[in-house]
Amino acid sequence: MVSALPDVWIAAILTIIATSYVFKDNPAFKFAEHTFIGASAGYGIAYSLDRLRTYALEPMSGGKHPEYVIPIILGLLVYFRYSRRYYWIARYGIAFMTGQGIGIAMRARIRTDFIKQLQATTAGLTTVDGVIIFILVVTGLLHFVFTVKSLEKKPFPYLVKIGRYGILMALGAAFGNTVMTRLGQYQGRMLFLLKDWLGIA
Repeated sequence: MVSALPDVWIAAILTIIATSYVFKDNPAFKFAEHTFIGASAGYGIAYSLDRLRTYALEPMSGGKHPEYVIPIILGLLVYFRYSRRYYWIARYGIAFMTGQGIGIAMRARIRTDFIKQLQATTAGLTTVDGVIIFILVVTGLLHFVFTVKSLEKKPFPYLVKIGRYGILMALGAAFGNTVMTRLGQYQGRMLFLLKDWLGIA
């Protein structure tokens, strides 16, 4: 049975319009694209205002946490980008947010992308899979070493070639995983059309 809910109809029509891009770019797809971008921007603004009220204005009410006014001021400085005369003031807010973000991210990045990766690479050497991964990691790193002359002598070129093949396999697997993820998402939209909208699945 076809759904009578207006939100389901809107979602179904926008799904079909967005899929029409497969055949050719058209005004209907442009409408769906602009609708999605506008809705995302509106949601982002509403979410940001709610975060500002929840984590800044409400804690500051009653004279509590006056230090919260500092990040509010730094955030407002960013909007000076829209002034031709005072646009340089926005750099202070951007610089502070960039520096803070880098400082917070560096510790997590070093731990997750370096230390944890080394531990995971060397932890499975008792299995065949672990040995293969270790060899491909080491030879893959050798592929990016261009400043050591001794690596041009045998047997290092063969090791570099093994690393190159390992990198190609990893890129192929990542691409295949991306395609499968997109197909899974599109399958969910097709099930939505057949089940929630048309009621035939």
